Amino acid sequence: MGNQIKIGIIGAGAMGLLYAANLAEKADLTLFTRREEQANALKQKGISLIDNGTTKTIHINAVVVTDTAALSKQQLLIVAVKQYSLLEILPLLQAVPVETPMLFIQNGAGHLENLPLLGEKRTILVGISEHGAGRENDTTVVWRGHGRTKYSVYQGELDVSLEDWLNSVPDFPVEQHVNYLEIIQGKLFINAVINPLTAVLGVRNGELLENPEWHKLLDLLVEEMETVLPVQNGALKVKEICRVTANNFSSMALDKKYGRKTEIDGIVLPILEKAEREGKTLPTLRTLYHIIKGLEGESNV
Repeated sequence: MGNQIKIGIIGAGAMGLLYAANLAEKADLTLFTRREEQANALKQKGISLIDNGTTKTIHINAVVVTDTAALSKQQLLIVAVKQYSLLEILPLLQAVPVETPMLFIQNGAGHLENLPLLGEKRTILVGISEHGAGRENDTTVVWRGHGRTKYSVYQGELDVSLEDWLNSVPDFPVEQHVNYLEIIQGKLFINAVINPLTAVLGVRNGELLENPEWHKLLDLLVEEMETVLPVQNGALKVKEICRVTANNFSSMALDKKYGRKTEIDGIVLPILEKAEREGKTLPTLRTLYHIIKGLEGESNV
């Protein structure tokens, strides 16, 4: 392991566990958790990855994210926390040596405004994950849908050895793209339609196509989105995701179901603000936004 590249993954939710489980064999990997209890459990039990009914155990190193010495030893940090947790860990990220590149894989676009706070000399990558995953407990993750990771250079220059490493796991494909806004906006379009609608209705993704009235709502949201965030074949892409992930609940639907804070501000709010700047109204999307924010208030999350 001494010759392996040192990779740190910040965040041990569904995505953090999934990425750690798939990348551990190719790196000297450390998973950074918010709670010491979870870090201890991961060190003792490893990660249980459930994929198509088969469970595999992957042994990893895990420490709490406040361990700044461990953070500073990494050659690449993959930041996999949710949008609303980024500000909490921003001081920790700012303290990491500027030579350490960071790859951000968040839903939405709200995190983009905070990236300049990490310094203009740091190499920053932004990406999206097409994987579907659900965390069962502190050490168990279910791989609900296989996809790809797409990333682009936001600023700086990526070392060739890191670029090669990112492409080193064929079963967990990573693609580099030229335009970071293109990949962010493509997923943002899909998330802003499916996530709030399934969260409010409390349904699986596929039900948006099966129920005629909900299908009409989906079409209405797509029409609104196209006025401010034009994406080529946006409607087809949204419906394809609904079909491919028909039996899955969106992350926002699961957050609402379990009384957790959602990523509504990171996914929908930037679109509403863009529409307002352009003098456009998105009545359906704005209604869903306020319903979800209101439900969060009722749950005190």
